[in-house]
Amino acid sequence: MKRTLTALIGALLLGPFVVTAQDGHYWTQQYGTKSMLLSGSVIGGVEDLGAVYYNPARLAVIENPAFLLSASVYEMSKIEASDIFGNSKGASKAEFKGVPTLAAGTFKVKFLPKHHFAYAIMTRQQSDVSTSYKNEVYQDVFSTLPGDEYFSGEMSITNKANEQWFGLTWSHTLSSKMSVGVTTNYVTNTQTKGSAIELHALSSSNEVAIYQYDRNYTYQENGLLWKAGLSGNFGKWNLGLTIKTPLLSFSGSGSYNYEEYLSTIPGLGPQPEVYKTSSQEGIAMKTKSPWAIGLGATRALGRNKIHFSTEWYSAIPKYTVMQATRHFSQSTPTDTLDFLLTDQMKSVWNAGIGMEFFISEHISGFASFSTDFTTVTDDITRFLQRQDEASNSSWKADFYHWGGGVVLDFKGADITLGVTHTGAQQTIPRLLNFPDGGGGGIFDPNSTADLKWDRWRFVFSFSFPFLADYAKKLEGGK
Repeated sequence: MKRTLTALIGALLLGPFVVTAQDGHYWTQQYGTKSMLLSGSVIGGVEDLGAVYYNPARLAVIENPAFLLSASVYEMSKIEASDIFGNSKGASKAEFKGVPTLAAGTFKVKFLPKHHFAYAIMTRQQSDVSTSYKNEVYQDVFSTLPGDEYFSGEMSITNKANEQWFGLTWSHTLSSKMSVGVTTNYVTNTQTKGSAIELHALSSSNEVAIYQYDRNYTYQENGLLWKAGLSGNFGKWNLGLTIKTPLLSFSGSGSYNYEEYLSTIPGLGPQPEVYKTSSQEGIAMKTKSPWAIGLGATRALGRNKIHFSTEWYSAIPKYTVMQATRHFSQSTPTDTLDFLLTDQMKSVWNAGIGMEFFISEHISGFASFSTDFTTVTDDITRFLQRQDEASNSSWKADFYHWGGGVVLDFKGADITLGVTHTGAQQTIPRLLNFPDGGGGGIFDPNSTADLKWDRWRFVFSFSFPFLADYAKKLEGGK
């Protein structure tokens, strides 16, 4: 019984870390072909349509604005938990999947010939993973009951996230050296988290005990945010400055559901029958995002280039994302239940460096590194801890990104091949020790487990110029 329950709860604890390893970080996603291989360190000298995100001012000075027709990015991620069950018992989970990145293109407005425009669809976060574990045994599970019992248990975790940015970029050259630009992003953000437990027992005298628990929440929010940029070209130096605004939320709504039922049998203990349920819709909600200021520089070194970028994000004090109305246990009216979803963010300062190497007239090589420090504070309560208050973020470890690859420049098309890696690890409380028959308590508030997360991304993309530049390339650049 102890082993079964511990395995069930262990699966529930491990599951969400696969999904939420990206929350609390700002530089986890990269956009554009070359920009991905440079780990996003391109605020000063971005040369692809990643400019709509990194520095919209650069759109006006890109020589061949292209439509990103195809960008295939495949992700292999693995989470390892050492000693998650105690007694050196670990667990791991790996998955390989395609991930969405950026779709973007440029267009012209006839009566504004010296102005440049682009559109983009960016995926800031997307996951849909449900993890569950189920087991059934026939043995002497309950020592207070005579004989053996049938016992079955199931736990499941739901964690879904979908945040999309729909951007429209304007850029204009102020002089032969300076340009300016602004991207307006329409943001949609949907989040769902939930956990459920079902336990069933049948005694040797055909008496049934049932326990069911289910708690979940969902919210959806829409808003606007802007990113403005300034770009300067000074000989061998390209410099960039960007400012991102917080999200201006104009609609948001959440829902909350709680169910807990217990039907016991004589002999299992003094626990009374339980009936608790509450379903709430239309809960007011609102998230907050920080101000951000970015600086970047790109320096030409002969036919090679080096890129530097740094970006500062402001702190956000603790605030309420949404709060459910207090509800009561129908079986025990004096028992009240609350749910408060909160969030807060530390100020962080990330930095990156990337190298661009000339290999031949048609081949360029790339290598890069960047930091991605967490905004999550130390005093959070995770949703799965079943407390009245829970944090909307969970991963407290810092990330470090590495990237590299090649760009093949052919007549009429550019092909990008590359790989990026992100890794992190952190120590978390281990709520349970896996019994091994040697004694010792199941619950030890001082015990811990180590989590390690690795993500590899493999990039394969095509970029095609617009018709005029496409024809020009086919003619040999004449």
